[in-house]
Amino acid sequence: MSEPGDLLDEARRKRLGRGDFLKLAGGALGLGALAYYAGRYSEPLSPQRDGAQPLYVDDEVGFPVFRGPYLQSQAQMAVFFLPADRAQLSALCDRYLNLPTGGALRYTPLLSSVVMIYAEMRVASQDGRDQQVGRLAETELSFWLLTAAARQVGSTYLPQHLAWFLPYLLVDESNAIATGREVYGFNKQMAVFEKAANIQQPEFAADVLGFQQFDPAAEAQPQRLLTLRPAAGSSVGAGGGGWADWEAARAALSGELLRRIAGEADDPTIEMAARLATQSAPLVFLKQFRDAADTSRACYQAVIEAPVGVEQFAGGDYLPGVSTLRVNPLVSHPLARRLGLRLVDGEQQTTLGAWLKLDFTLGAGVEVWRAV
Repeated sequence: MSEPGDLLDEARRKRLGRGDFLKLAGGALGLGALAYYAGRYSEPLSPQRDGAQPLYVDDEVGFPVFRGPYLQSQAQMAVFFLPADRAQLSALCDRYLNLPTGGALRYTPLLSSVVMIYAEMRVASQDGRDQQVGRLAETELSFWLLTAAARQVGSTYLPQHLAWFLPYLLVDESNAIATGREVYGFNKQMAVFEKAANIQQPEFAADVLGFQQFDPAAEAQPQRLLTLRPAAGSSVGAGGGGWADWEAARAALSGELLRRIAGEADDPTIEMAARLATQSAPLVFLKQFRDAADTSRACYQAVIEAPVGVEQFAGGDYLPGVSTLRVNPLVSHPLARRLGLRLVDGEQQTTLGAWLKLDFTLGAGVEVWRAV
């Protein structure tokens, strides 16, 4: 059996680099690659087991792990772009998505940026039974990586589609943690928020139960993990006239993504492919549970993808000026190091911000790979 270090070395040798990805997309396999992007070839590597699984044992209703799909209503979001080190982002994708599949799938970051989203929302099940239970208020801070998903075919990798990988999520509601982890594999962790008073002038902070250093005698304490404030001298308040509808908002934000991709890609084909994919790029997760007999093993492990769709749009616009993110060094929450954030004295500035008000859905997940 290969050791973890051997697998990591092999992953580094076989990793689908952005240059390789672009060559595939623009070379002789270009049409096939674009077909992958358009979703014409998306069969999971592990077949779905419809009807074969045992029924989930519910306590009459699904609470606290609601049945899906899910509606996030009255969502207010502040979206920020943060410069990051792509090598660290690649290492994250290797660790949580590529290494577990043994190279069957490759998720490759397309940008030297992380998207950070602060959101307040009401979450409810769209299942007819659990709809009657009610909804839960949730505040969430998440970090998103835009990746190119490719599948190994023979001795090479073919691009399949784009996907958003969310390696870190902080939430203030324990039932949301249970549902997110058990159903999809969201890496949700508990936090207490100093909430934004106005989503169009977002200022917030997140505290966690964490450790400044590890020691057998150390006890976890409430710790300030991060704070976001307007940068000194930066303007505050709403931006321009705002976006009239979701299509206008999507076009503006997708255009910003495409501009950044084109600026880093040096290949027009990737922009064509990304233009197709940014309209419906799914989320991707590693869903796993520790084995009870040997907790270094997983009794279940799978890569899950799930679609997100906007149901109703209530407003949005770019945020003027820039904000400053401050991240405190906690060994228990090394997200700044893992994400490759470019901190100077614990701080860095955003490169773009926007606010959104909308309702959106999180649909049924698909196992694109499963350990057997």
